[in-house]
Amino acid sequence: MKLANLRFRTINIMICVLSALAGLVLLTVLAFITRNVTGLEHDWQEYQQARSDKARLESQITRSLGYGGMIHDFKNLILREDDSLVAEIQRQIGATRSALLRYQNLGLSQEEEMAITGLRQTLSRYEEMVTKVRDMQARGETAGAIDKQVKVDDYLAVSGLNTLRKIAEAEVHNTDDLTDTGAGKARLTANLRRNMGYGAMIHHFKNYVLRGDAIYGQQTDQDIRRLRQTLADYRALGLNQAEQRAIRDIAGVVQSYSDRLAMISRLHASTSGMSSRALDARVKINDTPALAGLESLDHQTTRRINHTSTAVGKTLKLLSSLAPIVNGLALVMILVLISISMWLFARYVLSPIRRLTSTMNTLAEDDVSVVIDGTQRPNEVGQMARALQKFKYNIIESNNYKKRITQLAMHDSLTGLPNRQHFYERINHFLKEVDENGGQLACLMLDIDKFKPINDTHGHAAGDVALKVISERLTKVIRKSDFVARLGGDEFVVLVHNANIQANLGRHGELAQLAQRIIDSIGKPFLYEEYKLEVGCSVGIAIAPQHGQDREQLSHNADMALYAAKNEGRNCAVQFSRHDELGQIVATAKKRREAVSTSSPALKPRN
Repeated sequence: MKLANLRFRTINIMICVLSALAGLVLLTVLAFITRNVTGLEHDWQEYQQARSDKARLESQITRSLGYGGMIHDFKNLILREDDSLVAEIQRQIGATRSALLRYQNLGLSQEEEMAITGLRQTLSRYEEMVTKVRDMQARGETAGAIDKQVKVDDYLAVSGLNTLRKIAEAEVHNTDDLTDTGAGKARLTANLRRNMGYGAMIHHFKNYVLRGDAIYGQQTDQDIRRLRQTLADYRALGLNQAEQRAIRDIAGVVQSYSDRLAMISRLHASTSGMSSRALDARVKINDTPALAGLESLDHQTTRRINHTSTAVGKTLKLLSSLAPIVNGLALVMILVLISISMWLFARYVLSPIRRLTSTMNTLAEDDVSVVIDGTQRPNEVGQMARALQKFKYNIIESNNYKKRITQLAMHDSLTGLPNRQHFYERINHFLKEVDENGGQLACLMLDIDKFKPINDTHGHAAGDVALKVISERLTKVIRKSDFVARLGGDEFVVLVHNANIQANLGRHGELAQLAQRIIDSIGKPFLYEEYKLEVGCSVGIAIAPQHGQDREQLSHNADMALYAAKNEGRNCAVQFSRHDELGQIVATAKKRREAVSTSSPALKPRN
């Protein structure tokens, strides 16, 4: 067996045996270990404190926002017109903001900073909506109408909470085993609050009552299934009497929500015209047992933490009292093996740790190209090296996650095309090149004709299919050097950057041909289920620099040309003209071309 593969305990036993002949060796080693253990104890306490604070604050934020918290009371305020809920909502918002501020004071990563910012923005939005709800209720508005007016986009807050939860769980992942009773129950209690609260069961359930959309019912059902699994996992760890009562009460309330969910589905199917408030009164549930049960589980977790803390303190005190005895015994040993013991520690302990420390510093600078040595060793050095290897993979995964966030921020999630923000960056870049190097830039604003009837007749799913088909066709008809983006809804834009674009003006130019290809391609029918659907396309064209030298002016003139195309009967392309309010028609749909007499004079370009 190689010395490099020996475990620290084995090396220590060897030193103790040899120290029977050389006591000063053990004395030196013990002094060295004592000094390092003291520093390690201090560092460990600081780490535990930081970890405990973030996990605790994340749990407090989840509690204040979720089940029995802000979102619960906000939805009930809309449904029940209970004035006492206003003060409670404000209190929960204040508590959440306070927790966010304390979390921020612990020091934030970039990911946490984005999460905190998103949560604060959503809180401010809900705070504004509380006043609006009361005003609309005073005017006698229905709950459904109020909900439509005060609807808040919860994406940033839900995403932020998920980020904080992921970080809290990652900090305890390597040290806490879910099968361990204390750590496992604490984590399962946190999961219960998460799956019952904001962005989960109570949120989806109340939205189902208010909006009647079946998707909320499906989401609530999924949340309830997760809650039941979590309750089963908690029971598997063994329960004391208080935990039995708490789990029973929570499970009872979850079952009530499951029963009411089925009742809502039946009422929606059999009763038309029932108001949201009437429906809420039919399915109202007493949440007090579940809230008390969650508080009881939190109390049990606190008791276990205090018990563990006391046990650790006693152990440290015992070790401190034994240290003088060990040092006294070490005095009787000789100095023969001092050099041997120091050599062993320097070669097989300190040197590997220094290498790992250097590697950690390199990783801290986001350099993941470093190679981690010693991962194959079966001893503690190997364990640390493998942990460091995992840390390296986490950094790589985090960097990939940030890249994906950037990708999502610059592209439309439905079609995969660049979005409005990406369009702004690209057009500014092209305009700068035109300004510095000459040439021209054509901006083609596209609006899809007959798109709304598809949505109204066949539903949003058909509309989504239409948008995807349109996106694919646009991508195929433009050149690789051109740029296409979806601005939102049924609006698209194409940028053509061409130093010789002047030659493309007119009805028979390359630019007009591109517009013609776009109109003809989009106008082709496509299948949705068993239906053959068809849309059209109106195009407005403006060219920089003659039609505008900045983004706002060029986009505005392209929109003006698009408006003219709409007025011309749609399914055509109009090029902006400063001297003609209607602009110039440079392309038309096939059906329109067939309807126009071949003897009609062609329109010529205007300056």
